[in-house]
Amino acid sequence: MKDLRALLIDCRIELRKLARDFQKSELCERLDLAIQAHANAQAQAAQTAQAGEGEGAPNGAAQEKTQTVSQVALAWQTATRDLKFSDPAIYARLSEKVIRLLGAKTLVDPATEIIQLEQQAAELQKTVAAQEAQQKAAAAERDALLGALAHAVPSLKDGGDRLAVALARVAYLKSAADKAAEAAATPGGAKRAPEPQDTVPSNDLLAAVAAGAATLGKEQREWCVGEAMVLTGFQFTPVELIEKGDAHIARLIQQARLGG
Repeated sequence: MKDLRALLIDCRIELRKLARDFQKSELCERLDLAIQAHANAQAQAAQTAQAGEGEGAPNGAAQEKTQTVSQVALAWQTATRDLKFSDPAIYARLSEKVIRLLGAKTLVDPATEIIQLEQQAAELQKTVAAQEAQQKAAAAERDALLGALAHAVPSLKDGGDRLAVALARVAYLKSAADKAAEAAATPGGAKRAPEPQDTVPSNDLLAAVAAGAATLGKEQREWCVGEAMVLTGFQFTPVELIEKGDAHIARLIQQARLGG
């Protein structure tokens, strides 16, 4: 059976060399059908013999899968042989591709490759889930910290910039701790530091106002307007500064002091 199939293939090759457009002729089609019929008959005979020797259904199913893969490989082999004469350029490109694949020394079955990709996707999903859990934990810790600062310094209200307000509250706590330490270290008590109700606001109060966590009193606003006019070289009028708001005035004073 194998010798007959090989003979038919050799005949087809030689006829293609001798006859122009032989692959389009009826005889070429008949040869192709005969070669495929012999291949199918050979595969069927091998499958029947294997089924008779096997003792269970799983072995028969495995053999059927093997024969199916062999038939597919044979069909591709036959088609590529046809391309060698009908379209040599495509055949050459296919040959180069096969050589490159064989040079890789490791070829993975498509089904196995799909399984591997599914495993990689599952691992990536686990990684993403772990990162999301870490982000949620970090967000919970951040909210707890901001809540503790808000509870510790309720006099500074929440503004638009949560980070700026939190930093202002930290600065306020630090300033209060420094004042307490200075008072404890000075015999007879320490001088009273300027409070928010004083005319000249402290740097901590200016930082809180700039963050939108506090507002200026009437006398403090008047002093800050005059200070901002002097520090900015009288670029703005008092009316313009008041219209821009306390936070803008406080930022102007802070920027001017840092620049100086």
